Amino acid sequence: MACGKQVKLRGGFTYTVRKARDDYPCFYCGGPIRAGTVYVEERDMGGLARRYHYKCFNKVMPHRVRAVEAPSGVALCTVE
Repeated sequence: MACGKQVKLRGGFTYTVRKARDDYPCFYCGGPIRAGTVYVEERDMGGLARRYHYKCFNKVMPHRVRAVEAPSGVALCTVE
């Protein structure tokens, strides 16, 4: 299992752990992602961004990528 702050998958999807500068709605639950909190950003080849609470992201993508809490913060790990 490889882990890091960014994961690129075939098909052009990129997932990145970020810290929110503004409030954003979570694409999964619709709840607010507050400024200063950690979230996962999904970008497709067209540049469309979807933002998820990292716990909501695990409900969407558990079979390919997981967001895990590490001592250095939240990291994305590919599932093998």
